[in-house]
Amino acid sequence: MALAQLGLVIGCAEGNFDEARAAIALQKPDLIYCVKLAGVHWPEPFDWWVGLHPEWMTGYMQQRAALGHPRGFRTATCLEKELDPRKKDDTFEPDRRVSYRWPGMNSSASSGIFAAKVALEDCERVILAGVPMTKSKHFTRGREWSLLDSFLVGLKESIPHMTGRVRSMSGRTAELLGRPDPKWLSEVRNVGDMGRVQTPA
Repeated sequence: MALAQLGLVIGCAEGNFDEARAAIALQKPDLIYCVKLAGVHWPEPFDWWVGLHPEWMTGYMQQRAALGHPRGFRTATCLEKELDPRKKDDTFEPDRRVSYRWPGMNSSASSGIFAAKVALEDCERVILAGVPMTKSKHFTRGREWSLLDSFLVGLKESIPHMTGRVRSMSGRTAELLGRPDPKWLSEVRNVGDMGRVQTPA
């Protein structure tokens, strides 16, 4: 199956939607992936709603519907065997399951990096918006990310699998992976104008 050219992951750090719109201004993505609460509040259509907490998804979808935002998205979470039993929700069945681990990984790198992994199965290149992997405040809760340190080992293990194909708009991920620029985006465009593609179910 042919890959789409460009995916955009919208995470949950403060400034996420400003970064997403700045990324879209650079180049319109073929597929958009919202992470957890970003999918509740992003007011525009998107393609995949991604997270490592399926037990929250039914409530999230109800919140989005109550806000009157467009539907049409599909959902993705990790493999059932990777779930903490406390995170199972018999009322929610995702459209897609993807392992949160790349080969050699033993630690989670956060829902935002998991979304990048999902997006890389569909897209040649991926931009991260609102996924700085710093203690930046949450975009709705207003609190710094106190659990950051527990995800840094997973992030370190993930970097080799993202280098070259993933860029970020800010933070530690931008320092490690680089920011999207015209040269990198021109390489995306040179893949060919494939438009939107059917992604795995």
